[in-house]
Amino acid sequence: MKFFIVGLGSMGKRRIRNLFANGEKDIIGFDIRADRNEEAKQKYGIRIVDFSHTKPEDFDALIISTSPEAHGNYIRYAIQHRKHFFIEHPTNDDGYADIFADPAPTVKAPSCTMRFYTPIVMIKKLLDAGRIGKVLAFQYQMGQYLPDWHPWEDYRTVYFSKKETSACREMLPFELTWLNWLMGSRVADISGTIKKVSDLDMDADDVVLATVRYGNGILGNILIDVISRKPVRTLRVLGSDGVLDWERFDHEIKIFHADSKTEEIIPVPKGNPETGYVNEEEMYVEEMKAFLDAIAGRAPYPYTFEENLSSLNALFQLVKNPKP
Repeated sequence: MKFFIVGLGSMGKRRIRNLFANGEKDIIGFDIRADRNEEAKQKYGIRIVDFSHTKPEDFDALIISTSPEAHGNYIRYAIQHRKHFFIEHPTNDDGYADIFADPAPTVKAPSCTMRFYTPIVMIKKLLDAGRIGKVLAFQYQMGQYLPDWHPWEDYRTVYFSKKETSACREMLPFELTWLNWLMGSRVADISGTIKKVSDLDMDADDVVLATVRYGNGILGNILIDVISRKPVRTLRVLGSDGVLDWERFDHEIKIFHADSKTEEIIPVPKGNPETGYVNEEEMYVEEMKAFLDAIAGRAPYPYTFEENLSSLNALFQLVKNPKP
């Protein structure tokens, strides 16, 4: 297999490592920034090509790791040339109509990274096994100070500080990708607000506060922010027979059993972040393996663009009708 990675920022470089980890070495790359091209070439030894001069026969699969506003054109290119493609999480639905109208049996894979994250996989198994009874409601917060996202570059110059492609707009549907999976349903209704409350030097929103109702009746409260000076990713799930608590950086899952009034603590194995990164590398490697398995016909890719559009629509609804 020959792979073409477009976008060689932090995620594009990560996808190079993911392919290497899965035994794939035939990779070409392109970025609109010369410094990123040179870094990828020097650090990983991949061949850099100008996308405008690339021929379809030069690669078998396209990995789209650009900023979200550029996704649509690359999606259409992949469809036009019948290439398998994988895409990072979007903030808009540009290209989705083309995907749904395309009958070609190529693999079209939207990112669903957190479905491969060890504690999320563990929580899914615990909930499905009925360890806290019937799931009724949940609270969730994801927060990290935006300038700390990419400490090696000025946050004001990166897409996640722009209004239309802001970190908050990206992270709400990103988090719904796995929250929906845990809850076994999709968001039927959402209300709340998305706005800027800090003095960060940008026009992008920095807080999402949303209440969601799922199709199966589960209720949830979601806070996503880029103003928390302490990184947090905290989930509390209320069940008919108990409560599940998870704080990512504690590396454990707690289950309160209502019948015995006892708390069970389940250790979560620690992963291995790449130097300079916060997130562990293993889930990204597994995600890329799922893409490769789908191309090889070993297993279907576990997440669809129909599912992803459902999460995007929740974002669109909130942005269109925010409540103060």
